[in-house]
Amino acid sequence: MRRPRVPRPLLAIQGVVLVAALAWAFAVPPLQGADESAHFSYVQQVADAHEIPWHDSSKGILEAAFGPAVSTELRTAWIWAGLEPLRANAAARPLWTDEDERIWARENAKLGPEARTDAVGSSVFHNPPLYYLVAAVPYKIAGGTVFDRLYAMRLLGVALLLVTVTLTWLLAGILFANRREAQVVAAVAVAMQPVLLDVTTRVTPDALLVPLCAGALYLMALLAIRGFSWRVVAGLAVVVAAACFTQGRAIALIVPALFAIGLAGWRRAHPASLGRGATAAAWAIGVIAVVVGFGLYAARFSLGDLPGFWSYVWQFYLPKLPGMTTAIGPSWGVENVYLNRFFGTFGQLEIGFPRDLLDWIRVAIWLGLVLLVVACWRHRRSLAARRDVILVLGAAMVLTLIGLHAAAFRALLLNPGDPVLTGRYLLMLVPLYGVAVAGAMRALPGRLRAVTSGALLAALVLLQLSAFGLVVERFYA
Repeated sequence: MRRPRVPRPLLAIQGVVLVAALAWAFAVPPLQGADESAHFSYVQQVADAHEIPWHDSSKGILEAAFGPAVSTELRTAWIWAGLEPLRANAAARPLWTDEDERIWARENAKLGPEARTDAVGSSVFHNPPLYYLVAAVPYKIAGGTVFDRLYAMRLLGVALLLVTVTLTWLLAGILFANRREAQVVAAVAVAMQPVLLDVTTRVTPDALLVPLCAGALYLMALLAIRGFSWRVVAGLAVVVAAACFTQGRAIALIVPALFAIGLAGWRRAHPASLGRGATAAAWAIGVIAVVVGFGLYAARFSLGDLPGFWSYVWQFYLPKLPGMTTAIGPSWGVENVYLNRFFGTFGQLEIGFPRDLLDWIRVAIWLGLVLLVVACWRHRRSLAARRDVILVLGAAMVLTLIGLHAAAFRALLLNPGDPVLTGRYLLMLVPLYGVAVAGAMRALPGRLRAVTSGALLAALVLLQLSAFGLVVERFYA
């Protein structure tokens, strides 16, 4: 029996991703990712203290308000390796001379084993534990200094990024009937997404959450296109459960996963009902799934807050209507999340693309959306053959966004000054971004599509290199 061969274009893309991800992992100084110090301390609790702080009130931020949020080992690195002054300080630069290293090594040598396990009071200790259990493996294998262990965990993120790109390729194969050109565009669009590279090459649960969400989307699409399979259902259940035990945001995947399973089961029970009745039933189930999914999130705040929630969501995307109260929280909308933070903000949010480049990206997004609509019209017959897949993935996207907004609104009720929702949260849906880019290219005729796709891929590579250049300039110029 011959083993399936990995397509050469996919291998080439993975090679490029590997080089780019390794560059991001090693170019950014230690502990400069979002909450990277806190996530590192969580892994220390698992690997060195042999305990999981999840839901442990003795480790919670409220019960230990004056306790150290990170371990003594990390605080030593903060101070004597000069890492803490780097955080969100665009004027600071890392210490890098031999003398600087000797000073840190001298102080680090004074520490005992308990210096790795004395962190309390970190808010991330309330996170689900799966990522930290997985990250504890490279942590223990690496051993050595705090930096050896940190970079080993960053390499885990590099490997997981390759999984995300591969799953995007497979998802595009389902949607575009294994058209190689569309798969290449989708995979490269994801591989060169600069915020994805910045986030997943750090010590963070998002490094595991993103490929798990990509896997869930792929398995949902597989159920929709191939029909009911207990093996796929079991795999989807395991992947969604793993995602939920990695980050709470993944709860949004439960309802679309159930919808995909239910739709595949209904199709198997009624194989002849493939006309208008089947489409109407599928849409009805989709609406029910959306309503039930929203109910799961709405239960997290009182019914009296529902009008305020809908007002908040409306004003996030659209202008305020007459008579509508001002949305809770700061002025924070589509452009902040979907443009500035999803494409152009890195590090501790102090690094970003210049405004003129963001303006060009905005134009490209609108042009891409227009092309996507045209492509849907041009290929409406082939899309009709994949309406189940589109319906399932659409439900997953809508429910995920509702979940993110519901969580943000609930947080705003407690602290109206923090918008909470940010671009990296959208990375859960990054494979859909990739297939949308590939879909937009399908609006163009053959030769023009090939030329435009090539120019687009070149532009995506330049965008990623520009982001990496800004990061290098921030820390080393």
